[in-house]
Amino acid sequence: PADGRPTVVFTGSMDWEANVDGIRFYIDEVWPRVRAQSPNAQLRVVGRNPPAALAERGVEGVSFTGFVDDVREHARDAQAFIIPLRVGGGTRIKAFEAMAMGLPVVSTTIGIEGLDVDDGTHFLRADGAEALADATLKLIADGALRLKLSRAARELVEARFGHRVAAEAFGHILLEAAEAAGTRA
Repeated sequence: PADGRPTVVFTGSMDWEANVDGIRFYIDEVWPRVRAQSPNAQLRVVGRNPPAALAERGVEGVSFTGFVDDVREHARDAQAFIIPLRVGGGTRIKAFEAMAMGLPVVSTTIGIEGLDVDDGTHFLRADGAEALADATLKLIADGALRLKLSRAARELVEARFGHRVAAEAFGHILLEAAEAAGTRA
């Protein structure tokens, strides 16, 4: 990061209860463990509508951005992207967004549920406060691990969801639509 402080980031709408629960748990149970080992670390919570009761607590090293136009501006220098979800529901798009940005991901099992990604190759799985803290600290300290996870995850996202893949899929849809329209004429 520009200021030299280790940075951990979370992105997500903060008016969704699963995100609020996850980040509250992370701040209360995980963050003190991270700060004990990395006292200059900062946690950025990026997302609209953070609850005042959470955002205004003044926890050392934690900041809330509220709504931002471009998440990348607030995430690009992070050593770890966290997904501390403890309750399910919704899509897991934030994991792929982080991976596409080249950010190493630490996630609970629920946070990465349903995604075809491998623990230790594309992300670090961590359930519980101690495991989340350990995985976060591992990424803060180990640049080679960050690079390894980031590269593998970005390659996976590009191979499955990149522009070329999307363009080919869209081309097939258009071709099928044109053929179907031609048979009805």
